Amino acid sequence: MDNPFKKLVHPPKEAPEKLKEKVMADIAAFKLFKDFAGLFSSNYADAAESFFKKRRKPKNK
Repeated sequence: MDNPFKKLVHPPKEAPEKLKEKVMADIAAFKLFKDFAGLFSSNYADAAESFFKKRRKPKNK
């Protein structure tokens, strides 16, 4: 059985420029999707709570 870690000694090959651009575009799209999802999901609960929360007026003494 060959040791797979011995193959790591060789220097890695450079990826094509088109592939690098595609990967970076996919990462940017994922970040945008993640930001939109956070905007409509995690903050929704806080916004709904503050909207429906009854505000008490301070009593005048």
